Amino acid sequence: MFMDMEVFFKKIYTVAFRLTGEEGLAAEMAASAITYTVNELEEDYKVTEELLQLTIIELVKIFLNIPKSHCNYNLKGIQRALLELKPINRAVLIWKDVLGYQIDDNIPVPDCTYEELIKKLVHGRKELKEYISRLEVALTPETQRT
Repeated sequence: MFMDMEVFFKKIYTVAFRLTGEEGLAAEMAASAITYTVNELEEDYKVTEELLQLTIIELVKIFLNIPKSHCNYNLKGIQRALLELKPINRAVLIWKDVLGYQIDDNIPVPDCTYEELIKKLVHGRKELKEYISRLEVALTPETQRT
């Protein structure tokens, strides 16, 4: 089954934005990941689920090699909460909970065992839940809290 090229680009960019929270950096990372993956495969540029996953793997590798974690503090809601996570926890959580991939599906996190990745996923979920809970309390009018 083939995917429309525009849909492919949008999916890659969306994952990059979820990882970084910055439009310019996300666009740059997405372009780099797509270029690298397409050049490595040297195929006929038909977009398949496999190409999507390989490109996302490259995207996560690029993200984890960025020297400093970026956080756009102007963002709100779930995206802001995701950006509060440690980069590796964010990458594992997006890999599993946003993209729906299994932890053992070639996630590009070096030097981590399956068990360590599961711990990072659980910790990331816990941090995300706590952040959202604090946000909900902060947004609840004082009269509704009592």
